[in-house]
Amino acid sequence: MGESRYQAAAQAYADGVRVLFAPSGAPTGERGGRGPASPGELAEQAEALAPVSAELTQASTARLADDDAAVRAQAATQLLAKALTDLEVSARLLQAAEDQEDEIAWAAGRGVERGGAGLGATEERLRLILGQAETKVERGRTVPLNVATARGMLAGVIADALDLIPDRVARTGQAALGGLLGLGVAEVARAAGVVGMNLADALGQAEKVTRLYSLFRDFLLKAYDALVGLVGESLAGTAAQKVMEWLEDLREGEQIGELLERLYETERTSQALSQLVGQSGAAPEKFAAAIERLDELGAAYGRQMDLSDHLVRGLKFLSFVPAAALPQGRLVMAAAYMLLGAYVVWSGGDYVDARRLERLNRVPGVQRVVLEELGQ
Repeated sequence: MGESRYQAAAQAYADGVRVLFAPSGAPTGERGGRGPASPGELAEQAEALAPVSAELTQASTARLADDDAAVRAQAATQLLAKALTDLEVSARLLQAAEDQEDEIAWAAGRGVERGGAGLGATEERLRLILGQAETKVERGRTVPLNVATARGMLAGVIADALDLIPDRVARTGQAALGGLLGLGVAEVARAAGVVGMNLADALGQAEKVTRLYSLFRDFLLKAYDALVGLVGESLAGTAAQKVMEWLEDLREGEQIGELLERLYETERTSQALSQLVGQSGAAPEKFAAAIERLDELGAAYGRQMDLSDHLVRGLKFLSFVPAAALPQGRLVMAAAYMLLGAYVVWSGGDYVDARRLERLNRVPGVQRVVLEELGQ
């Protein structure tokens, strides 16, 4: 039931988004939709898409608790893709609202290029949401012929994974946390206070209340809701407090790499796994299975960090939206950065099996994969 609910919501959402970004009058999607030919049609299509977006977030969030770790990992990737897509829809509606206000005539043929946030790659993200994107890792490795060779190969893959994952966390996390460091302390503290609450209540009353401006704000909140679902409603408040602690550490001079090593203890994990691999008498096929799973783990995390990078950049446009259209744009941006920053750090801990970090525990990380495959 849960999977069928998700697929139905994902297909309806993808069709609705495709229509919204299609050139005027162009037939699009599986349900006979056509690209909007006027601001009024765009508003009608966005209003029809809004409840579908909310349903998809709920269905996606439910999959984060699935018994299958692969489904949980896929659901997290899809929520990131959905947050990006909702953000792009929001930017599309803002551009249309500004054009309408400035009495710029609706131009036939305008389509996907009108996404104001410059996020791009809409169709690629929709394929991720639909589960149609290619996720398998291209295999360039052969099964080791003997245990000695297998040990060396696996040790190298483990070392690469324990270097790569924290490195990606550092780059993406630095961008998200750096965006917060650029704000005032009072602003960040206020954002922390609203994370996990109804953000709509904190926005205040906008001066511009046309249909398109209202829909712009609605889809912005839907992107935010997807990030709340990604972290988990029960952990959203904790996420904000943890980010505040990390920001204080960074303000006091700790480097992001030092912070992550303290949280992840990857050097300790690397030493323990190196000893385990060196002493293991498992068959070469078990080493090969571990190598394959670690390759897939790294690829999955890379996809999530690519999406997170795009989100960090996309959210910046909120600081330039006039207060009349979005009274608390910087507050929304800061709250979203907090959720995204916490997710990036926590999920990195999940993927390396950091024992000290309060983590999401959604996937078997590097350590668990090796232990499971080598029979420990």
